[in-house]
Amino acid sequence: MTDFHTKYVDRGHGRSLWLFSETARDYELLESLPAVQGADAHMRWHPLLREWVCHASTRQGRTFLPDAADCPLCPAVKGGKLTDMPATDYEIAIFTNRFSALSAEAGTPPELGVETAPGIGFCDVVCYSADHHSSFATIGVDRISLLVAAIGHRWDTLMQDERVQYVLPFENRGREIGVTLDHPHGQIYALSHIPALIAREADSFVHSNPLGDIVAHINPALILAQNECGIVMVPEWGRYPFETWVVPHRQMASPAEFTADERVQFAALMHDAVSRLDAVHGMPMPYTLGWHTAPRGMQDTFHFYCAFRPLRRSADKLKYLASVEQITGTFLVDIPPEQAAELLAGKAKLNV
Repeated sequence: MTDFHTKYVDRGHGRSLWLFSETARDYELLESLPAVQGADAHMRWHPLLREWVCHASTRQGRTFLPDAADCPLCPAVKGGKLTDMPATDYEIAIFTNRFSALSAEAGTPPELGVETAPGIGFCDVVCYSADHHSSFATIGVDRISLLVAAIGHRWDTLMQDERVQYVLPFENRGREIGVTLDHPHGQIYALSHIPALIAREADSFVHSNPLGDIVAHINPALILAQNECGIVMVPEWGRYPFETWVVPHRQMASPAEFTADERVQFAALMHDAVSRLDAVHGMPMPYTLGWHTAPRGMQDTFHFYCAFRPLRRSADKLKYLASVEQITGTFLVDIPPEQAAELLAGKAKLNV
């Protein structure tokens, strides 16, 4: 028995919709934008880096920065333009991406000079609010708590499909990051392989819990907030300016394992983290947010956490990932984590 409510809608053509609410409610559902038919996605093996690359030409035609009046994530309106959201109102919605990079019914990949594989998987859109002008920072702790529940519910469902090896909930926030829709939303990718970088991360938990040890002994100056559930911290190894992690004290594979009380407390930590990021420059912070969950087979050892990776190093300067970062994977950090923690805690101002 859950303390939140869900409604499932089969939209046909392999597309699904889940609506999440704090209390039971009825929805008025209208017609929505049709499914997009495109070439099957497929994977190609990089022989030098030894990792998979996804090729998905359908994504080239995805909606690009429409006006608010034409936003496909806003609620449906009777007699209005079709959107990707058939409900006339909603709290949290998760639905199949019209421009999915992956497909549960991926066809046979092309035969090439490198190894290929079908692009099997799932791509979801996660809408945080029906309000086009809201954001993760403004929807409030209660809504973030419902979001945590929704992501946990979807993670659990996706991992029941034996083809799925790894599930990544994430958010790209801000046009500086490259978002194509301004409406507050994240995404969930369910992959049929474990990415090489994720496998390396998960392997670090096999014999011990380094993240749990770090949280237990972290420099107090790097802790921005904490409660019974976990902490908000600036990691000493941060690769991005103002990188911020939210880590539950209790080891778990995903947010699906939170109790109702833990979910509320974790939501409060997430709200604290994004509020500090917005406050440091006095403007919304562009970032990527990764919900780091356990790959298949590693659920008993992995320690779930969330990481905000901001791309603004000052009010008028962005952190670009250029030659060194892209070619070698070695990050060049402009603001040391210790200074970032002082700035995020409001104990100092950035003089740049």
